[in-house]
Amino acid sequence: MIFTRKKKIINKNITDLLDHEDDFIIATHIQPDGDGIGATLAFSQLLSALKQTFTIAVGRNVIPPQYDFLPGVDDLPKEPKKEAHKVFVALDAANRNRLGDMAPVLDLCPNSINIDHHPDNTEFAAENWIESSTSSVSEQVYDLWKSMSVPLTKAAATCIYVGMLTDTGRWQYSNTTPNTLRIAAELVDLGVSPVDVFNKVYENYSFEWFKLLAVGMKKAVFDGNTGLVYTFIELKDLVETGAKMEETESLVDLLRSVGSVNVAMVIKETKPGEIKASLRSRKPVDVGKLARDFGGGGHMNAAGFVSTEPLDAIVEKVTRWLTAYS
Repeated sequence: MIFTRKKKIINKNITDLLDHEDDFIIATHIQPDGDGIGATLAFSQLLSALKQTFTIAVGRNVIPPQYDFLPGVDDLPKEPKKEAHKVFVALDAANRNRLGDMAPVLDLCPNSINIDHHPDNTEFAAENWIESSTSSVSEQVYDLWKSMSVPLTKAAATCIYVGMLTDTGRWQYSNTTPNTLRIAAELVDLGVSPVDVFNKVYENYSFEWFKLLAVGMKKAVFDGNTGLVYTFIELKDLVETGAKMEETESLVDLLRSVGSVNVAMVIKETKPGEIKASLRSRKPVDVGKLARDFGGGGHMNAAGFVSTEPLDAIVEKVTRWLTAYS
């Protein structure tokens, strides 16, 4: 049997901008994950192949350690500059608020591109390409590479593979499609090593991370009525363990792996008076809807929101929401 890759319909205005414009600034969401980072690096490598000038608005210091090996990470700026450019590119950001400090820069740029796969994307740019059925924005960047007149490089293939791998939960989530796996196979043909990537992304944690994991697990609480398990990470926990906030990304997935859990939530104190809640779920619970009801967003089984309310109030409201949902 011969398999063919599904051809994606890409906003032509976007490819025209890539072909004919110059001076891009590339941004992704705050606290970037594997998809945001992989897509950003692969997109920048596409612009480089097209001989376009660009700057990346992602600081080297916000990259979680497990992604340090990705091609282009060490070239990221120490402190991104908030300056006007001809084209603003937003990757993996459902709304402009997710761009954090870079959101005002969007208004300074005469052209803007928004590439995303979140179903609740607000289409905040001049040119929007939203595909909620796609595994990841990295997969969309792959499609961009294939639509342009330059061959996909091994460096870009590695970044795209990592973005797809992490956003599909190692090919386990419902957003893993046959097309996704065919693309992954092509990336392996280009030289990406699944073994090396897995070891670096999932078996390369710092000892400080293990100490933070112990703290988070000790605080974990399970509610048998709703199937909710939650824990919280305070700023003082980071100080005491020596871990970085960027290293908390995998904690919520570990909590979700408990068999009796329907919803996992990690509440992280990002700064005094503000928290970020990361959510994961099993079907049929739609944490994307939960997050949107709390002012956030995301996908059906992976979402999050930011709040200034106290921990107890957040847990109470989430528990009440889940009780009503069931």
